[in-house]
Amino acid sequence: MPSPAIDFVHTGPGTLAGRYLRMFWQPVYRSQDLLRGRAVPIRIMSEDFTLYRGESGTPYLPAFRCAHRGTQLSTGWVEGDRIRCRYHGWQYDESGHCVDQPGENDSSPTKVAIKSYPVRDYLGLIFAYLGEGKPPPFRRFPDFERPGVLINGPAESWPCNYFNRLDNACDSAHVAYTHRAAALRAGARASLASPQIFSEETEYGIRTATRLPGELRYLHFYMPDANHIRATLGRGNVEKASAPVWSDRLFFRVPVDDSNCVSFGAILVHVTGEAARAYAERARSEDGERSLFLNQLGEAILKGQKRIEDLESDATIWDLFQVEDYVVQVGQSPVAERSQEHLGRMDNGVILLRRIWERELRNLAEGRPLKPWATPEGVADETAMTQQIPSSAAL
Repeated sequence: MPSPAIDFVHTGPGTLAGRYLRMFWQPVYRSQDLLRGRAVPIRIMSEDFTLYRGESGTPYLPAFRCAHRGTQLSTGWVEGDRIRCRYHGWQYDESGHCVDQPGENDSSPTKVAIKSYPVRDYLGLIFAYLGEGKPPPFRRFPDFERPGVLINGPAESWPCNYFNRLDNACDSAHVAYTHRAAALRAGARASLASPQIFSEETEYGIRTATRLPGELRYLHFYMPDANHIRATLGRGNVEKASAPVWSDRLFFRVPVDDSNCVSFGAILVHVTGEAARAYAERARSEDGERSLFLNQLGEAILKGQKRIEDLESDATIWDLFQVEDYVVQVGQSPVAERSQEHLGRMDNGVILLRRIWERELRNLAEGRPLKPWATPEGVADETAMTQQIPSSAAL
């Protein structure tokens, strides 16, 4: 259990965990949702920002408020690659410098500036560096740059602390129970046998191996806040596919504030040719309505108004997975009370995750070097399953 002095729950400006997370490039928005010439307000780690995409297609991330009278900058106009405030027309360039103050002295605009943060489009997501000083080299995920169809589902906003979701990423023991309904509906064996779970620190984060009779799975966690799983898609879910198709799924769990988080995903479906075109056309038409509906189902279950077993027969296995995870993670309360937990041997992945976070935050607090996390190619290929979900499952 981490020392009480090390707080990885609170991530606002000036907090230790907030300082650590701001040392990494973080996804802040789904790329396809930000149109050219549009601006939106966003909130990440208890800070507000203005995100806009210039007419050139380049995204920018200046501060939330205009320097003049402090109104919300996202309500203004995008002009070229600049943004103009709706209140009195002050205009800011790509670096946050005020370059036009209508009615004022021509020499005054360059003396005014607001903060602006580096951003980058990658894997269908907009990443930003929110820390101090020069940003680190941009972190790539080579396994997700392979041939296939890259899908970005709608961002999932959940009313719980981001660390509720991080803990779950290294918790293989929950699968047999939390996802039992999904496994039964898929026609798979819903084993409640206690698996053997082994977790180890790697150059990228944590590798967790789960062994059951006739089955071996590997899960991967990338420090500080992303997890990677591999799963099959049923043949019936990928048009024109002659066999079950593999997909690699990368999820970033990002704090909105201390009681809310957002999950951004990049899913690489390993299919090419005509099957890829058919699958992409259908999958990319999905919007956020389904995710909101599933959250509402989760809330109804938490209130005792529904049961997971009673969900509609046409719910897909991934629908069930999301609702099942929502119920147990949000059900811990917005901020889990970890001091009241009773951890055991099955929790070795969770324990390792917290120890690594405690070590890194303590080193940051005391000015010692931090571990330079890498993202090697081929991590996805270490995900082996000797027993697969039947290809008829509607995943």
